[in-house]
Amino acid sequence: MDTQTRILEQIAPYQPWLTLGGVLVLFMLLRVTRKALRYRVDEIGYWLLGARGRLIWFWINAPGVMLHELSHAAVVLLFTPFGFRVTSITLFRVRPTVVRDNIGRVMRNGGRQSLQLGEVQYVRPQGRFMSYVGDGLSGIAPLFGGIIMFAFLYWIATGYNLWDIPLDPHTGLRLLRPDWPWWTLIFAPYLILTVTSELWPSRQDWTGARWFMIGLSVLVLLILGLLWYTQHLGQVIALSAFIAARVDFALIVLIAFDIVFLLIAELTVRGLRR
Repeated sequence: MDTQTRILEQIAPYQPWLTLGGVLVLFMLLRVTRKALRYRVDEIGYWLLGARGRLIWFWINAPGVMLHELSHAAVVLLFTPFGFRVTSITLFRVRPTVVRDNIGRVMRNGGRQSLQLGEVQYVRPQGRFMSYVGDGLSGIAPLFGGIIMFAFLYWIATGYNLWDIPLDPHTGLRLLRPDWPWWTLIFAPYLILTVTSELWPSRQDWTGARWFMIGLSVLVLLILGLLWYTQHLGQVIALSAFIAARVDFALIVLIAFDIVFLLIAELTVRGLRR
């Protein structure tokens, strides 16, 4: 038995946990690369437009912002039978975020002014269980809307479904499905960048979804405890590791896109510095 085979056998019992942990590690790495890309785009903006240059990043991500707000609105519309009603939708408009105190007065922000890119306002009955559920699902809706759109754009770009890892035993990794048009790579990576940049719910979204998320977390912990008690937890972990492997691959794809855009931005910045 060679050394590589022996190492693989030693790792095998921990493989599901390593795959699950890879989601967290790759997600953190994606945050780092995306933050570095924004820093480079901001620098390009300062060279070209001065103080208004920071707006370039937001205008680049306009399609992602629109999807973010439409995801909020779609969930509100789904909860129309429970008394939810959309009162206004702003898909994209860059403006300073208005911060209010507990009694509704506008507060002055002495630090760096944050910007609001879009907004969905709605009304719903107070104090009902389904109101909290609707608030929670609406708050985290951009996460699901962004994932669905990312999967769709990945298929447009490569011809592969996101859950089909394109590894060929003879030729290795295939970027495009055979006979798939290459010109889809001209626009799809940009749209993937914008969608995933605005995929994560904002702080205000998480605040509105806090009670739903607390209840969901408690429910998940109870289910895991029940599965452990009935000795079915191992099967769930195996299934979770299978799903996590696809998530890991998706995150690797996003990081690869970020690296390509980072190289382009870095070359642009160096050109402007000369």
